[in-house]
Order: sequence, then structure tokens, then C-alpha cells
Amino acid sequence: MNPLPALLEVGDYGIISVIVLVVAVVAGIITRQAVPLGNLERQLDALQRKMDALLRHQGIEPPPAPPSGASPEVERLARSPGNKIAAIKLYRDQHPGVGLSEAKAKIDSISEGRS
Repeated sequence: MNPLPALLEVGDYGIISVIVLVVAVVAGIITRQAVPLGNLERQLDALQRKMDALLRHQGIEPPPAPPSGASPEVERLARSPGNKIAAIKLYRDQHPGVGLSEAKAKIDSISEGRS
């Protein structure tokens, strides 16, 4: 009688290690916390103001805002077929107080070239 009948074979250890790896990756994805963007947004705004000041100092006017009133990034996302949701989210982030239906209507009008 074999005293160690519960020993696993080498292939079994490989399967177990793959299962542990998958569980660890899933747990990492689930527990990942969102990066606070407030500080990054303030830094980006400061950089944009500095760049505008440098351009004006050199006699170069910054490009005008798009006629739609949305930022160039929102316009780019709105015109990209798979990024309408991201465009709506960014538009609402940039325009506090705008409702979802109003933002969707704005993004739809930008993507169709009406605004």
C-alpha cells in the first residue's frame, strides 16, 4: 500500500497554478481603485493656460473654440463611432449641471455635423 496516495502529478500542479493566477488577476481587477482625476485636471488646466500665454507672447493666437461650444476632445470623441458614451461623459464632466438627455442630444448633433 502506498503511504502517500494524495500526491499530485506534475500536470496537476500546472493546472492549479493557472487557476491561482486567474483568481489573482480577477481579484486584482475587482479591487482596483479608481484614480482621482481632480488633481490631474487642475494640472492640465494650468498647462493649457500657460501654453495659451506663451502663444500670445509669441504673437500666435490660440485656435478658437469649436462652434459647437464643446471642447476639441469632446468633438473628436463624438465624431469617433465607438466613443459616443465617452464623449457624453466628458461633456457632462466639463459642463456640470447638464443632464444626460441634453448631453446625448449635443453629442448626437456634433456627430451628425449639425453643430
